Amino acid sequence: MKARILALAAILVLVAASTAPAGEAPKTIRWKVQSCFPLNMPLTDNAVALWAKKVQEMTGGRMTIELHGDGAIVKGPAIYEAVRDGILDAGQNTPAWQKGRFPAGDLFYTLPGGVTEYHDYILWVYGGGGWQLAQEMYKGEVVVFPLGLTPPEEIWTNKPIKSLADFKGLKMRNAGLSMELFQKLGASVVLLAGGEVVPSLQRGVIDAAEFSDASMDLALGLPDVAKYVIGPPIHMGSNMFQLLVNPKSYEALPPDLKAIVREATIAATFEGYARHWSEAIKAFEKIK
Repeated sequence: MKARILALAAILVLVAASTAPAGEAPKTIRWKVQSCFPLNMPLTDNAVALWAKKVQEMTGGRMTIELHGDGAIVKGPAIYEAVRDGILDAGQNTPAWQKGRFPAGDLFYTLPGGVTEYHDYILWVYGGGGWQLAQEMYKGEVVVFPLGLTPPEEIWTNKPIKSLADFKGLKMRNAGLSMELFQKLGASVVLLAGGEVVPSLQRGVIDAAEFSDASMDLALGLPDVAKYVIGPPIHMGSNMFQLLVNPKSYEALPPDLKAIVREATIAATFEGYARHWSEAIKAFEKIK
């Protein structure tokens, strides 16, 4: 009798196991992300696009990134607000766009005078508390991660610049703290989105522009519309960009995916900088 009871119990366990619902596969998390630059440009490819690729690979497909270029959802200058308000889960940003609201953003972007070579920024951001201060600056409205470094940037102009005096009266596209530098030299400075730079030079709205490094400038078409180029670029060394993340989107992630999102920004920044420099060198050769 005891043996029959044990046998019956075993059968019931097997039946219950066979009829129980199978464990559900982990739900794929999909983020909507936008760059502040067009797709297929060096600073998108070597920053947010590289980050997205690493996130998808490191999560084994548990997290996918729907990446859009500048203007697909919002204009580049509106990335901050779009991430803050949840229109985007994340976005590649430059603090230059928030200069009016967050003047301290220049400290996390670039400084004139050659004090922000790439190693200076690495020390400042990753080892000197810069990352934490950037988060403090944004007051919890977004979660911020450093993402993307550029090689030094040149100035393209249609008027010859032979001395500092030649900047007086120059109408110039610029960004960051160097805007104040050129204003003190007598230039009239304006911050324009990338897509406005070439048409503004062509129409004579501006006389000169700095945009990015040689590879980005070549892709934008600056060598085709400017007569002269000025270097070395002491006004702007390496620029550091950011990945802004919506706090609710970030907090909804499990701990391991939070770590991957964070660590992928570091990996993409270092690998992307090396790739970007290689592309900048090739661009210089084409521009010559």
